[in-house]
Amino acid sequence: MTVEQKRQHLPSKSVLKALRENAGLSQEQLAVYLGIAVSTLRRWENEGMEPSMTRNQWRLFCQSVGVSFDELPQSLAAPAEATA
Repeated sequence: MTVEQKRQHLPSKSVLKALRENAGLSQEQLAVYLGIAVSTLRRWENEGMEPSMTRNQWRLFCQSVGVSFDELPQSLAAPAEATA
């Protein structure tokens, strides 16, 4: 599947972006908190790339957006379980 085809299948707002916005965080704030580049976070949100975070980064992400790991949508939680 090409990148363009993937974009056509994505909802208008990614789950990651929705969680960040609901927490009142900018991309820059969340990127600094997670210790990643803003461009990486943008790619995850805008291009639908699967987040590749460490267990600690997932913990920090959950804390920053105010949800427990178990409350994350399966589409986000699956990659973390594979690397845990």
